[in-house]
Amino acid sequence: MTGADPGPERAWTPDPEAGSGAGARRTHAVPGAEADSGTAAAGPLLWLHNPPPDEQAAAVELIRELAREKPALRVLVTGIDAPPLWVDAARGLPQANGTVAPADGHRAVSAFLELWRPDLAVFYPDHLPSTLISLTHARGTALFLITRDLPRAWHSRWRVGIGGTRRLLRRFDRIFAQSPGTAGELRALGLPRWQISPCGPLSEGSAVLGCSEAERDVLAGLMGGRPAWLAAGVPAAEEPVVIAGHAAATRFAHRLLMILAPEDPARGPALAAGLREDGWDVALRSDDEEPSAETQIYVADTEGELGLWLRLAPVTFLGGTLGANTGPDPYRAAALGSAILHGPATGAYPDHYRRLSNALATRTVQDAGSMAEVLVDVLAPDRAAAMARAAWEVSTQGTMATERVVRRMIEALDIAEAV
Repeated sequence: MTGADPGPERAWTPDPEAGSGAGARRTHAVPGAEADSGTAAAGPLLWLHNPPPDEQAAAVELIRELAREKPALRVLVTGIDAPPLWVDAARGLPQANGTVAPADGHRAVSAFLELWRPDLAVFYPDHLPSTLISLTHARGTALFLITRDLPRAWHSRWRVGIGGTRRLLRRFDRIFAQSPGTAGELRALGLPRWQISPCGPLSEGSAVLGCSEAERDVLAGLMGGRPAWLAAGVPAAEEPVVIAGHAAATRFAHRLLMILAPEDPARGPALAAGLREDGWDVALRSDDEEPSAETQIYVADTEGELGLWLRLAPVTFLGGTLGANTGPDPYRAAALGSAILHGPATGAYPDHYRRLSNALATRTVQDAGSMAEVLVDVLAPDRAAAMARAAWEVSTQGTMATERVVRRMIEALDIAEAV
């Protein structure tokens, strides 16, 4: 059932039924992904239609996991009004394209499906064009629906009509409900149980950061079991706070080592020089210096080594959370079993911070004083271990749900490839 990809010379062009504007149907490839060959050997095509913002991270994770089993996988992501540019920022994706979905008319949809010939289509409940779904179903493409919550409109007869909604949903081969409540609502709409797969929240991508195990062993030996903590991705404005917090904490933990990873690694040499002028014993990573028994602050100013520092320090403060709202995804630290400290500005990943907080996997600090107090408390081995375990469980809880959906995807693609 897999068709040859159109390639650059067959890019999607406007259709009389599909709206106006020559740029309305432009297609773009993800940077770093080669254009599809357009040969019969091209791999199966997975099509995701309009994943909402809160599902995009999970969608990327689904693609990554599926691509591990289907290395030749190609991906098409469609948006309603514009190409979905979020695909461009996702690393490690297979051959992927983003474009605007056709207008929901028979001619436009037929041309779109003939052009792309998807083997598996994934929809989300916020936008379900009836003609697009019906014709996709009619051509034999496997149809999946992934939903966290049902739109309110589905419950309103005068706005949508329960009968029409039910008929449309029955076009789907499988509906993945991310909560028991959603599964119950789908059954209440009259859908059969075999069509509904309760799966739980999907993973949003807590891929474990790598590191050199040999380097980790060497540095762990040099640290000699000293208590240590990591201040990761610290903006220049927050450096005085974490340094003052470290100074206060060392009054109670005299051998405490801080691994300080500045947000801008280029600041490393100047930062180390300033700390030495203030009387600190400092080692600088970019100068190939190693922490000794006397080192109080290790300035980790090299790119791509966050996974190493997270493995060496059982407690991590996430920079950019004291006011800048630029902090990293806490799941990266959580996935490596780190107890997490952060400031009140969690706007970059509010849901992740909230889930970790609810699981007692994080502690919030406001300033140097509270940082020192919390740090001394969390550095207790039993406390750090409990927080780290909770953080790991939260960051990986969607893995099994994602694996379940991917297994169904593989089954659908295997059937399509056998036809």
